[in-house]
Amino acid sequence: MKKLTLLAAIAAATAASFANADTVLGVYAGYGSWDSSYDGKAGDPSITLKDLGVKDHKNKFFYVALEHPIPLVPNIRLSHTDISTKQTADISRTFTIDDVTYTQGDTVNSEFDLTHTDATLYYEILDNWVNLDVGLTVRQFDGFVYAASTTSPLIKTKEKVDEALPMLYGKAQFDLPLTGLSVGVEGNYVSYSGDKVTDYSAKVSYLFDSVLDVGLEAGYRKLSLTVDEDDLQAKVDIKGPYAAVIAHF
Repeated sequence: MKKLTLLAAIAAATAASFANADTVLGVYAGYGSWDSSYDGKAGDPSITLKDLGVKDHKNKFFYVALEHPIPLVPNIRLSHTDISTKQTADISRTFTIDDVTYTQGDTVNSEFDLTHTDATLYYEILDNWVNLDVGLTVRQFDGFVYAASTTSPLIKTKEKVDEALPMLYGKAQFDLPLTGLSVGVEGNYVSYSGDKVTDYSAKVSYLFDSVLDVGLEAGYRKLSLTVDEDDLQAKVDIKGPYAAVIAHF
């Protein structure tokens, strides 16, 4: 009897300690399009993205998250965003990237690719009508910056953007009871040695009342990137509204 009482006490204490762990296995997924506008500059001396002819672009993204009831083991979220733009412009000012100089009046083909994949480990601090997650993201970039003069084939450069960055992760979401509606904010952040990445979004979601929780999400996302390296200097803001189809299994 004493052993049963002790086991019951231990079980109760354990349940209380990890009350915020998910009670069932849950999968969350989404796929959408981000209507992105670009602002900023690249090079030293620099040229603006507008002068390079960079225009608004629709970028695709998706994510999958797995939440479970196992105490101390973090939940996991994987996401991927395609960010790429390609353009041609007659430049109105001289600029330099990686010691390669492009002269005012040149016609320059340029490409920017900031495609990245995130792997996030996080814990649910709150899990009711108020949801609060904190964790760590590793963001793997798989992109490049490219510029080539059409006037002289020898004037061209291509710098890889392929770093893996550890970032702080946080998410807060407020579910409106009995409505299927929720509002929330989510973000990642890192800053070191003059380089900085800030990525946040604000959103409104609606899940339809069905066997499978399928719904829609609309929001606004802003990604800010500052790079200050010997071979590449850039400050870029990518921002705009997005829409996605979401599901919860």
